[in-house]
Formats: sequence, C-alpha cells, structure tokens
Amino acid sequence: MKTEYLKSFTAVVESKSFSAAAKRLFLSQPAISTHIKQLEEELCVQLLTRSTKDVQLTEAGLLFYPYALRILETEREAFFSLHGKEGGLKGTVQIAASTVPANYLLADFISYMSSRYPEISYRINEGDSTEVFQEVMHFDAEIGVCGFQTKNPKCIYDELFTDEIVLVTPNTPYFAAFGKEIPETELLRLRFVTREKGSGTGMAAKNLEHQLGLTESTMNIAAQFDSTELVKRAVAGNVGAAFISKTAAEDYVREGRILMFEFPQMDARRSFYMVRHRDRILSQPAALTMKELIAFCKRADSSCAEGKNQVE
Repeated sequence: MKTEYLKSFTAVVESKSFSAAAKRLFLSQPAISTHIKQLEEELCVQLLTRSTKDVQLTEAGLLFYPYALRILETEREAFFSLHGKEGGLKGTVQIAASTVPANYLLADFISYMSSRYPEISYRINEGDSTEVFQEVMHFDAEIGVCGFQTKNPKCIYDELFTDEIVLVTPNTPYFAAFGKEIPETELLRLRFVTREKGSGTGMAAKNLEHQLGLTESTMNIAAQFDSTELVKRAVAGNVGAAFISKTAAEDYVREGRILMFEFPQMDARRSFYMVRHRDRILSQPAALTMKELIAFCKRADSSCAEGKNQVE
C-alpha cells in the first residue's frame, strides 16, 4: 500500500473534492482518481461515493480513514524523530466549534498559539453542538468544542470550562425597575427569543426554563434564531427576552445594550467540552492544540476565580 495513495485518499476526504485535492497535492485530477481507484482495488472495497455536490465516505471508507491517518502520522513522526523539530510543528488544524466557544474563546486562544507556534494555522467551522459532533464523527474536524456530551463510545471528551445560563432583556425602564432579580411570576408575561434545536445553549436553557416552570406551551415565543449573536441583537432591539450564555451576554451588558438577570437558586451551570474521535490519530499540531487549549482554559478559570475573590 503506497503512501501516495493514502495521501490522495485523505486529501479527497478533507477537501470533499477530487479537484481540490489535486491542487492541494500539486497533482493532476486524473492522478488523484487513479490513486483512489488503485487503493480501492487493493482493499477490495469502495471507499468514496461521488455526488453532484461533493464526495462522501462509504461505510468502508469511514472504517478505513482512521487507519490511513494513523499510517501517515506514523510516517510524519518518523521524519520528526530523524530531523528534530524542523518542520515538526507545521500544518493546519481543523476545529469545529459551537457558537459560544467559536466567538468567545477560540479567537483569544488562536492569538496565543500564533505567538508561540507561528507555523500552525487553524480552520474553524462554526455550527451548533449537534453539527460539531457530526463533523468530528465524519472526520471533517480533528477537534470539536461544544456544549454537551453524547453517549457515543467513539467520542472522547475533556471538560474545558463552565458557564451559566442567564436571562437577558432589553435595557428599558420596565426591566431596569426589577433591579438584580426578576420575579419568576413575571416570566409568564414576557415574550421570548430562542435558539434553534441542536444548540447546546438551547438545551441548557430548556433545563433552566423547566426549573422555572416554563414550557413551550406557556412561553410566548416571538422568534427563533440559529446563533447567539442574532438572539442578542433581537433582545437589544426589544423583540423579547432570552435565556443565553452568560459568557456571550457580557459584552452587550457592558455596553448597556441589554440587561442580565441571574438565578442563583437554580442549577443554571453548564460545561463546554473538547471532543475528538476515538479512532482518529491526531496530527502533531492537533495533539499540541488539544494540550494547549486545556491548559489555556484552566488558566482562564483561575484568573476568573482570583478576580471574584478580590471583588468579594
């Protein structure tokens, strides 16, 4: 089994296109097609299916892909061992992230990584937590960062940081009059803006709503959006109130665009996780990114804890 075949195969999977894989590897498209055909003949299985839109892995392809990555990564590790660190930490790491970590964590983290490892670049795909899980499961991303865990045995999770679900409202005299706490009885009078199904924030918000005695039948839903940013804008525009991440709300609160209410008597905490596929051998840049991201989040949590203690 030639490594050239494996490189062509993994390039097609990652770019979902024979032509894009050819450009990436500086080969002709017929050469890529020949490599895939010869690999499939050697394995006696079909690895890829083509559609009018893109290229997808077959069931056999999903099974074989982690092994192809493992072989190629072993080759890179051997080269790294022979030649030291020269060229060892280069490459692009694919990360799938849900809204909160994509917008409020990864920018700072990538800035930190770029200053230390300038040869590593990142490609971030933002989606809801369900989409993050799917990207990791279908090998479209090496690392995922999302707001819930699944019970799928193929997934390995590491907790990164904790957050809290809060209620945000328009910054109007009506809501400002409530001070720091809004009566639970008042919630039934409000119009709400919500996240779409599949969102980790939406799931965590549902848990808090349930504790507050709110249901879909009792809540007056004004609008539903597919991102937290759109929810915040709608709240700031007086469309309604919303249960969202405290981390995501803080910038609009500082700017005076919305008001924030917490429910300390309720279980409003939630966690964010890093997820990877159990069968996938990560590239060295991705493995380093995982290690650094865990440490980065721990330092951030420690800084927040110190800040709270100083305030108290």
